[in-house]
Amino acid sequence: MERTYETEVKLKLMSSGAKTNVEHPEPKPQDRGKWGSKTEFLLAVAGHIVGLGNVWRFPYLCYKNGGGVFFVPYILFLFTCGIPLFFLETSLGQYTSQGGITCWRKICPLFEGLGYGSQVVVLYTGVYYIIILAWAFLYLFSSFSSELPWASCKNSWNTGILFPLHSQEKNIGLVWGN
Repeated sequence: MERTYETEVKLKLMSSGAKTNVEHPEPKPQDRGKWGSKTEFLLAVAGHIVGLGNVWRFPYLCYKNGGGVFFVPYILFLFTCGIPLFFLETSLGQYTSQGGITCWRKICPLFEGLGYGSQVVVLYTGVYYIIILAWAFLYLFSSFSSELPWASCKNSWNTGILFPLHSQEKNIGLVWGN
């Protein structure tokens, strides 16, 4: 008989003369979480795929790296690496009913580092995008003021050389400033 905490407690109770017929219910395993519908799952996946990075950063990367020349390898890697890795992650979560770290531990304990590595990437990405979202909220809440803060040059740190562009009535030539 394997000694566990439960058997040790029963042995102590038996030796002290207490009644041992008290039954403790076995803890029930947690129910597996499920999506409410397929539409809910597809909307969650679409929100994950079409995130802030694809809306905000992708056009900039296309412009910076040559437009269509960048788009062709992007599509190639999307179909050869991105989509298969996405299906791998989704199917592993479906098959093992576990999170990112424990699903790899369940398959092979040596692969547990893959789960930790993916969580580090998620952490860094979250920190990066939360700063961008903070900027967006700053501009959103600042736009509710009567005068937009970026519409004038009435800041305490401005020098006398700074002047609003729309206050100029005549063309001073091709060179501005000095």
